[in-house]
Amino acid sequence: MIADLLTRLDKEKDQWIYEAIDHFNEKLLQFDGHRYEKDQVMIGVNGLLDELTAVRTAENQIMQIKNIEHSMSKQKNLDLERMETEMKTMEESIEEDQRTLENLELTVVALQKELAIYEGEGKGLDMIQLEKFQCSLDDKFQFDKKDQVVFKERKISKLMECYHLVEMEMLNFYQKQLSNIWLLLTRSMEHISSNAKFDFVTNPPAVGVSLKHGRGLDQYLKLGNFEEDYQIVLDTLERNSDIVYDYYLSQINEFKVNSKEEMMQLWTLKNEHKRLAEENLLELQEKERQKENCILELQDRLGRAKLEWEQDLLRPKLLDDILKEEFVRAVSGWQEKLFAENASDEERWAYHQYCQIILKQAERIIGNEYF
Repeated sequence: MIADLLTRLDKEKDQWIYEAIDHFNEKLLQFDGHRYEKDQVMIGVNGLLDELTAVRTAENQIMQIKNIEHSMSKQKNLDLERMETEMKTMEESIEEDQRTLENLELTVVALQKELAIYEGEGKGLDMIQLEKFQCSLDDKFQFDKKDQVVFKERKISKLMECYHLVEMEMLNFYQKQLSNIWLLLTRSMEHISSNAKFDFVTNPPAVGVSLKHGRGLDQYLKLGNFEEDYQIVLDTLERNSDIVYDYYLSQINEFKVNSKEEMMQLWTLKNEHKRLAEENLLELQEKERQKENCILELQDRLGRAKLEWEQDLLRPKLLDDILKEEFVRAVSGWQEKLFAENASDEERWAYHQYCQIILKQAERIIGNEYF
């Protein structure tokens, strides 16, 4: 009879572990629906079967389940750390991209300002004009009531003196304009960082005056002779004014054309830089939007992973709690029979021995600190 009891107890000594597995499986339905089957030998986290080396015991299975739970928790923790590292790296990348975007935006603005300067200076060059000198002798002479030069001023010396005065006024008039124009041209090219130099050639091919009358006396005795020479002087001044005006105007126009060509070359170069900067800006903005979307997706995945990880942290403790409950239930059942009044000494001995056996099992499975 004691032999039958020992046989039955030997079969029942692992039952509390199987009950714990069943109870744990029921709880697992609240997590991911994964189940651990009885008598299933699972080696490693992948649940691979090894028929040659595995020992099909309840204790072996529960230990493998605990190892699998530990490995799953460790793997999810590694996945969580990897996602957090990926998140941090992406956020740092976006910060770097943002700095690059800001620099590109500043570059585009700066290039746009440079282009505006070129365009403005080009229009400024068009506004540079050379004013033509207006020759006049009337303000140098005194006229009578008949609107004729008074007799005392009808002299060769007076006429030549007035000629030289007007000629000097004309040269001063153009020299003053050239100085202003030189300054405008120089400043315009300095604004675009040009090294262009403007040096006017100041040797216009002016003609000399050749009077028709007055070979002997200084005084014109005939009004007609004076008026004819007067017109010769005025015509000579006007002719020289035309010569000097065309002489300097051609130089100014040449300077303006050369300056505009250089400005256009620089404008084209800067505009190409601006186009490339804008393309890079748009490309980087698109990449930033994609990264932001990836971060949102990663944040969602990370949130769900953290939730799963926090839930998985409860699984090992849940398994230990269930094992303790089933162990207490099994031991309580046997102890009740152990202390039964009608139990024989042999039965008490058998129940005591198997209580010690499952106690050792529990110590190996759950840990000594619980017992």
